[in-house]
Amino acid sequence: MLLCSGSARIRALAGVIVLAVLVSGCWSAPADGQQPREGRAGLQLAGTVGGRQLALSDGAPRLVVGDCDPDVSGDQDVCVIADDIGGQLVVLVIENPDVLRAPATLPVVDPDCGDRCDAVADGVVVALQLGTGDRRRARGGSMVLEAVQRFVHYAGEVRLEFASGSVSGSFDVVPRSD
Repeated sequence: MLLCSGSARIRALAGVIVLAVLVSGCWSAPADGQQPREGRAGLQLAGTVGGRQLALSDGAPRLVVGDCDPDVSGDQDVCVIADDIGGQLVVLVIENPDVLRAPATLPVVDPDCGDRCDAVADGVVVALQLGTGDRRRARGGSMVLEAVQRFVHYAGEVRLEFASGSVSGSFDVVPRSD
């Protein structure tokens, strides 16, 4: 049996307390008591768009629901904002969120709706922004929705096809408390 002196036990206990405080501050609880499912929380994407490799795994991306497209006002969107593994901004934009329901598998469509796609009902309109560049609208693909609680929780898988590449991944997002 290993015996520790009183000061060694106090230092060990202090270390455990400091570690517990640090760990508890790393994850914030989602608003409204919603919890992403274990193991796949956040946004994970991988692929290539316009010759650029994309690798993203963010356990706490920012979810913005409403008018989150700064170039177009007065429309409704669902935006998931994260950083890729290199620290560059990535924004996944669903331009017609009223079509989202679960469980469902929806085609990703690229209709001629310009900047106003809220009324599109035959599929989901998705755009992807990499860095500070322009958003690219996906031309095809699919979105498998496992959970949709409007403004609160969105979960599923996505496969996006672009003129110059494709991206696939999963998402399980809730509003952050910050």
